[in-house]
Amino acid sequence: MTKNITLRMDEQLLKDVKHIAVEKDMSVSAWITRLVEKEAKRDLNYEASAAGIMRLMEEAQDYGDGGKTYTRDEMHER
Repeated sequence: MTKNITLRMDEQLLKDVKHIAVEKDMSVSAWITRLVEKEAKRDLNYEASAAGIMRLMEEAQDYGDGGKTYTRDEMHER
């Protein structure tokens, strides 16, 4: 189900948006909706990936060696 919203923007910006929408053979509403959907999806994907990375980091701590710390030289031994 879609809902209507009201936006306020500068007149020149609205003219530019209308021009862009016409070039893409879209209505202003459809073009703005597409932009908002892309941005929301990008943000949600980022949040999901950031949460996944944090979870992996937390899980990796469980596989450590009991909290042993290493010196810089030990870390770079070959």
